[in-house]
Amino acid sequence: MSQTAPAIILSTINARYSHTAFGLRYLKANLHEFEKDCEIMEFSHDLTVQEVAEAIISRRPDVVGLSCYIWNIEDLLRVAEIIKAVLPQTLLIFGGPEVSYEYDEFLPRCDYLIKGEGEYALYHLLQAWQKNELPATKVLEEPVCDINSLKLPYYLYSDEDIAHRLIYVEATRGCPFTCEFCLSSLSRGVREFDLDKFLHEMDILITRGVKQFKFIDRTFNLKFANVKKILEFFKARWREGMILHFEIFPDKLNSQMLEEIKNFPAGGLHLEAGVQTFYEPSLKAISRRQNEGQTLANLKFISEQTGAAVHADLVAGLPHSTFATFAEDFDKLFASRPAELQIGILKRLRGAPIDRHTQNFQMIYSQYPPYEIMQTSTMSYAELQQIKRLARYFDIFYNAGNFRKETGCLTTFADWLDFSNYIWTNYRQTHKISLKRQAEILKDYLDARRAAALL
Repeated sequence: MSQTAPAIILSTINARYSHTAFGLRYLKANLHEFEKDCEIMEFSHDLTVQEVAEAIISRRPDVVGLSCYIWNIEDLLRVAEIIKAVLPQTLLIFGGPEVSYEYDEFLPRCDYLIKGEGEYALYHLLQAWQKNELPATKVLEEPVCDINSLKLPYYLYSDEDIAHRLIYVEATRGCPFTCEFCLSSLSRGVREFDLDKFLHEMDILITRGVKQFKFIDRTFNLKFANVKKILEFFKARWREGMILHFEIFPDKLNSQMLEEIKNFPAGGLHLEAGVQTFYEPSLKAISRRQNEGQTLANLKFISEQTGAAVHADLVAGLPHSTFATFAEDFDKLFASRPAELQIGILKRLRGAPIDRHTQNFQMIYSQYPPYEIMQTSTMSYAELQQIKRLARYFDIFYNAGNFRKETGCLTTFADWLDFSNYIWTNYRQTHKISLKRQAEILKDYLDARRAAALL
């Protein structure tokens, strides 16, 4: 005998309130007859685990799906424990990238675990639940779907989302590259949404007042025709304050793409360039190809001749990388003067192929999220700690944009390392530094630097 429609809660803990759970909206939009019985509950880290669990339990759900990421897994495991203790009959489902690989330790904490994309798998599980025919296996995975068979979820952004939060969108899924530190390397190929249907949805969002669109596509600049069509669409509907955020592979930008970027309204494009490293042995080790000269030339062109802002990424702790090679990477990239230069520490994501280097390079990772590298055979713990501090201070004094003129004399990795060491030696503080205090620290350092130069 079939059960009545279940009361379904799809939930997650976002890194901050301004973020939205795009994946949960896709799941809800594709539940068909179950959609009307599904509620999305999003939380952020300003709430305790007990408060999150209480809010979910108060709905007395039949089914709870938790979306698990590197930043929320520890809290969600505790939330799941509370839900199961109080509502033991509730069907508890885990999904998301953090539980899609190396998941054995999570299986005792849930009733079912969905690997990879979940739109079809969750719907079919709910159908089975309603028929009292739940699958015997706890790990569920379905073949990669035809994404144009999916119902687009943009109507599920609320007015509050549009007014106060990031609006995520995607025109493609997948990545053509095989960078071993990234989970995208495990799913080959790129699938494209019907661009006309996608842009129709964007038109509705613009009409509703959305001005900032964060594209989660792994590589925006794969096809010139798509780049041109998307940028022309937004140019025709341009409003003051509109910003489009794209991830790009900078060495794959051709002259036509650069011209389209140049002709876009100033301040309207935020381009994230995942450079990661220029060091050839590291690139080869992580199965990444990159034309250094083209990358730097294109980034310099964007910085100097367009109104787009470049956010460039470097990663410390890759195989073969040393403190000296990382410094060289920094100097090359910083010379292109990106609006932001983000320094990241290598993470061993569950399932990522980077793990094949662990033994050869004596790579020691933290056992706790976000699983950052702590030491390798070519970079010591002390060196990685120095880079982590430098990254923090660089965020404060450069990326935040408050002291661009004052820090103009800091042009190399050695300069920024000296400044970083000065702050750490004298203040022993990396967080909770007020803007006023930042200005005082910077002035003291520059005064000391000038005095030393006169000796």
